[in-house]
Amino acid sequence: MTDFHGYPIRVVGIAWFHREDYPALLKIFEDADKFAATWDEWIKRAEKAEKRLKDEGHMTERVYIDPDTFPAWCRKEGLSIGAHARHKFAASVVAEKYRTRG
Repeated sequence: MTDFHGYPIRVVGIAWFHREDYPALLKIFEDADKFAATWDEWIKRAEKAEKRLKDEGHMTERVYIDPDTFPAWCRKEGLSIGAHARHKFAASVVAEKYRTRG
């Protein structure tokens, strides 16, 4: 990861959803029954979880999931379309972004 004055940057990627994508995402997520019925309910919970991570000292980054491309990414990775895949996707996007080049 990229260094900041000699200290490695550690960022937690958080799977995040656009309001307009929420209904489509609920249709593809295998664990959709664990989600809030509406994006407005979901965003309140998500922001609370994000705040908790920040309060614990973590840097966070929102990683948006696209309902059109996420299923193909899951198939390529051999993952079902659920929580583990969302976490892995968010972590991989952040890892690639902050990977030390050179």
